[in-house]
Amino acid sequence: MKKFLKELKYLNRDMPNSTKLILGVILIYFLLTFGKTLLFDPSIFINIALLLISLLIHELAHGFVAYLCGDNTAKIYGRLSLNPLKHLDPLGTLFPILSILAGSSFVFGWAKPVPINYYRLKYGRVGEFLVAIAGVSANILLAFIGIFMIKYMYEFLLPWHLVGAVVYMVKLNILLAVFNLIPIPPLDGSRVVASIGSESLRESVFHMDRYGIFIIMILSWTGILYNFIIPTYQFIVEFLYRVI
Repeated sequence: MKKFLKELKYLNRDMPNSTKLILGVILIYFLLTFGKTLLFDPSIFINIALLLISLLIHELAHGFVAYLCGDNTAKIYGRLSLNPLKHLDPLGTLFPILSILAGSSFVFGWAKPVPINYYRLKYGRVGEFLVAIAGVSANILLAFIGIFMIKYMYEFLLPWHLVGAVVYMVKLNILLAVFNLIPIPPLDGSRVVASIGSESLRESVFHMDRYGIFIIMILSWTGILYNFIIPTYQFIVEFLYRVI
């Protein structure tokens, strides 16, 4: 545990004080509100584990595709690791965990963006696009696998009480995919726009990275984010069920 905390502190040593303050408030709220919930509903740990795994695979996909496209920056920085501490953003992880604890069906989160050297990528803008879309594609693949298991392995999952977990995995990964496709930096959607847009638009997207988290939180609190994500989420669920 001591080693875990030291690594967590080291990996987030450059975190702005404003973010630390937000995390502190969230942590206090978490302890006061949901402490008892964890004790009486252990299944929540399964949902949190699925969240962490989904975010981990999302980021590994970015790093792996970048590596295939000729950029080994993610590998140099240790981002091709299965260690979740290498990938998880404290705020982007705590936010959805709190949503899970609150019993919300609307859960989304984000991880630390994978370091990319765009000058090393093969295929120019095509390479950028492939890297940008890799994380979302990984989430859709996980959702596809989950739906396949529900439709064709239901009898196997039932005795192990895994149906609920697989259903949750499907919903979670579709929500993560839809959320990350929103074109707000540093979400994947902004990187997709940068890869297909003009050079000036590309520079503007990267320049807005520092403000993205605040835009996301405002859209979430006002309900605008919810109104965009839910219809898209429902469309993808219906599409995947029809395909399978």
